Amino acid sequence: MTRTEGPIAAPEALLATLAEYRQLHVLFADVDPRHEWILRVAGPPELDLDAVAQVERDLEAELSDALLAVLACQVPHLEDHYDLTLRQIAAHTEAAWSRGCPRDQVAVARTQDAFYCLPRRMRAWASTAIATWADRTLSVPRPLDRWIADEPMGGLWDMLCDFDLVDPDAHEPVPAHARPDAAPALVPRLVRPVAAAAAVARRVQHPKFGAGRVLQEVGDGDARKLVIDFGAPHGVRTLVARFVTELPPDR
Repeated sequence: MTRTEGPIAAPEALLATLAEYRQLHVLFADVDPRHEWILRVAGPPELDLDAVAQVERDLEAELSDALLAVLACQVPHLEDHYDLTLRQIAAHTEAAWSRGCPRDQVAVARTQDAFYCLPRRMRAWASTAIATWADRTLSVPRPLDRWIADEPMGGLWDMLCDFDLVDPDAHEPVPAHARPDAAPALVPRLVRPVAAAAAVARRVQHPKFGAGRVLQEVGDGDARKLVIDFGAPHGVRTLVARFVTELPPDR
């Protein structure tokens, strides 16, 4: 398959699930304004095109656009608790094959007891479904968006409840700033190279809070707001964009 730079053609249902999953991480600012998950989820949903091609060559596989969208979104909870990152797929797959997993599968994620697998080559007309390889048995595949919503995102929700960051009994369990519509539209993209783009962070200056790094941008026009990390003692603040001045990138 020949891939090009640009938006990844992922199903709308999956994008909606990923947008909700990513945005829930914003709540960890209530625990620690500089929580690493907040900084990570503020990054662009991008995936290195050349790195994708290398993994596909190494495994003689064809990864689905739906999987690439998930990888591009770099959801911290999914990466940390399920080890679902592009750079780990080859290692997961080799480990799964060594334990008897069918070789027509690639393992894209894993926990201590299980590998999470997708077909090694996807049919163009097929939707992406994920199956669990555990105890030498491959489970019935489930749609990727439903698996994310029911298992990984369910685990994140339990964490948020433990920290009292959401109230499951409330009419609106999730605060407005942590809902998907509080963030820019989610458009996962293939780029070349992602590392260079990620190395440049937007910096701004505020007359009272000083210099800070932009974590997130919400809205447009005169109502455009920026979520900015000013560091100690001011922490993370949400300000109308016109009240700050852009600074040169800090490399």
